[in-house]
Amino acid sequence: MVLRQERKGMEKRFFELCTQVVKDENLDLYDLDYIPGSHALRVFIVDPSTGTAVLEDCIKVDRAMTPYIDEADWMPEELTLEVSSPGLYRQLREVSHFETAIGQKVKLVMTKKFGEFFPDLDLPKKIGKEKTVILELLEVDQDGITVECEDNKLNLKYDWIKKANLETELDNF
Repeated sequence: MVLRQERKGMEKRFFELCTQVVKDENLDLYDLDYIPGSHALRVFIVDPSTGTAVLEDCIKVDRAMTPYIDEADWMPEELTLEVSSPGLYRQLREVSHFETAIGQKVKLVMTKKFGEFFPDLDLPKKIGKEKTVILELLEVDQDGITVECEDNKLNLKYDWIKKANLETELDNF
């Protein structure tokens, strides 16, 4: 399933803290990963006006997080903080991520061959026999997404999607 499960434990605490710290810097928290084994906290931020983040934004958030990291007794002592933009090929793991990608190309890695989800459609082999497809995202709701494929509007359930990323126009060069 492509959608992130509910955050729990330490990750939930980090998410709540980072959401507020990032908001205080007039930025949005795009995503967050806490990797307990390496004590790495990866914070992905965006400027709502540009949809990305620049180095100065990352530095602001890093500096704003430092007092919390130094003072909070619930955080691991050896915590490594990484603050960055989600990047051109950002992962789409929440409904809100998909919503920001409407009208753009998305790369979808499906749980089985794409054509198996639509046995009644005569899809070209280059799409039907593949688990990885690049399609335009048309609509998003709580149950899934709608994409355009060979002049068809197809509804995909989130649990059919193993992984999703934004695909950029730069790939066509």
